Amino acid sequence: MAGWASRGERSVSFKAVGPGGLGIEGKGNDVTVKESGDVVVVTVGLNSLKTGIDLRDKHMKEKYLETPKYPQAVFSVDKSKIKFPGEADVDGKLSLHGTTKTVKVHYSAKGTDKDGQVLGSAHVNMKDFNIEVPSYLGVTVKPDVTVTLNFGVENK
Repeated sequence: MAGWASRGERSVSFKAVGPGGLGIEGKGNDVTVKESGDVVVVTVGLNSLKTGIDLRDKHMKEKYLETPKYPQAVFSVDKSKIKFPGEADVDGKLSLHGTTKTVKVHYSAKGTDKDGQVLGSAHVNMKDFNIEVPSYLGVTVKPDVTVTLNFGVENK
């Protein structure tokens, strides 16, 4: 067997919060899942992220995420930690902006590991990944960002 692969609808979203309830939300759909040995690898193409405002998207990609240099975020986790059906917190490795750190992800898995759906979320501190905290016209968001992934898997 080749292992897990992406299937069905896939998405990534993020939310950053600033003063006075200001929030910046974005979404993307360039999410792939594959199995590499005993590890599940989830890759997000950062150029697919959109916030709904073209200028903000340009700043996010060029100034903060530097997508020409770092086009992807990659999360990897030991496959044995993901249970179908199940819900738990797991530690995995997130590679983002040229830095790899351990992050805790809360996930919920439905179906089976042969045909399932996974929803996971994590709190990521931009400073941990050497990403400048966005600021525009004196308004700065907090460095903690909530990231949510949703993807289907099939075992080929």
